[in-house]
Amino acid sequence: MDEELTASERLGPYRPGKDGPWDYSAAAHLARRMTFGAPRGLVEKILVAGATGAPRLLLADREETPEMKAVADSRRGIGSTDSIQAWWAHRMLRGNSPARDKLALFWHDHFATSDAKVNDARLMMDQIRLFLREGAGQFPSLLEAMARDPAMLIWLDGNSNRRGKPNENFARELMELFTLGVGNYTEKDIKEAARAFTGWHVKRREFWFNTRAHDTGAKTIFGKTGNFNGEDVLGLCIEKSGSPEFIAGKLFDYYVGTPVSRELRETLGKLYVTSFRNTGAFLTRLLSSREFYSARARRAIMSSPADFAIGTLRTLGATAGADRLPAEMSRMGMDILRPPSVKGWQKGESWLNSSTLLARYRFANMLTSDAENSPRIPWDRIEKGKAEGLFNLFFPGGLDEKIRRLIEKEAGKNLKLMVTAIVELPEHQYI
Repeated sequence: MDEELTASERLGPYRPGKDGPWDYSAAAHLARRMTFGAPRGLVEKILVAGATGAPRLLLADREETPEMKAVADSRRGIGSTDSIQAWWAHRMLRGNSPARDKLALFWHDHFATSDAKVNDARLMMDQIRLFLREGAGQFPSLLEAMARDPAMLIWLDGNSNRRGKPNENFARELMELFTLGVGNYTEKDIKEAARAFTGWHVKRREFWFNTRAHDTGAKTIFGKTGNFNGEDVLGLCIEKSGSPEFIAGKLFDYYVGTPVSRELRETLGKLYVTSFRNTGAFLTRLLSSREFYSARARRAIMSSPADFAIGTLRTLGATAGADRLPAEMSRMGMDILRPPSVKGWQKGESWLNSSTLLARYRFANMLTSDAENSPRIPWDRIEKGKAEGLFNLFFPGGLDEKIRRLIEKEAGKNLKLMVTAIVELPEHQYI
């Protein structure tokens, strides 16, 4: 990719033939970033849809399959954290909307809420379903829904926010983590916004506006004074100049992962605004851009535990017990439904340390185990393609020839050993 391109040109549409090929490797790149892994059938559908049409295809709203509905009903009936974690893991692995699940995982990290404090897994399930349903739509609508979400209100002590004694937790995270980022607000803005949200409580596991606890006095936020309520504050945050850049920049980091200059961040903010703050429309443009398909963007993001575990299984066409997957991801550093703090998970190279790397190696070896509860890989289908097909499946853009020859030498004709070696490769830790 030409380094002299302007930010607008870098975010312009990718032109197959002029900017690079539209081939299996490019389609697999989109599959890894928008979903989990690059299963051959999905990659082939992406190839047919084209660089412009594929993101829209992947994000399309689809009705849950009967299987997923049955799993959801069963797990909700149990109602434990383990059961709801297993429901979502099963969706990510076997569902028909992996791009929606990948986006929901982004919002789960962005609006980080933990069942360790909420202590109600069904409310956590409702929150994830909100992300699945609204995550690709208008950000202002999603933000308002999250401000009223019972799990969020419990997590950030909404019931403690009362007239005369405001609790600042939600107002602070609203500005710092959800809409603006550090440096775009003052402590006074937070204190006044907290007053506007007084009375936003939870009663009988549902949102309840407690009028007796609400502060009806005038508040001054971002230099504007009025009898603001919670909805007003949400609007003020969204309309503040730094908000589009903040949201668009986080989405860019999650899906593209290349360095961001000041110019590029400003252009991303403008692109989000011209997409009418519709996340799906923004991603459709972002993930069909020159920058997304540039050489520097390929394999540029350290895989999260979900990308690594579920992506590997999906790429292989494997099946696995959903009850086991959340525990495996937790060992790798991602305990879904239980992010470590209001800031979510530390990402990038932070995913790897001595403990989590060993957990990834353990998972790689578990893939080829004959134990009863181990994943089931369709070895008969893999056998037809043998080593060549296996390398192309995981690395359609190519793998260093020295590494490839070493794996072939060590594994011989044993495809199980070859799968383990490939999954353990440093190159496979990136998507």
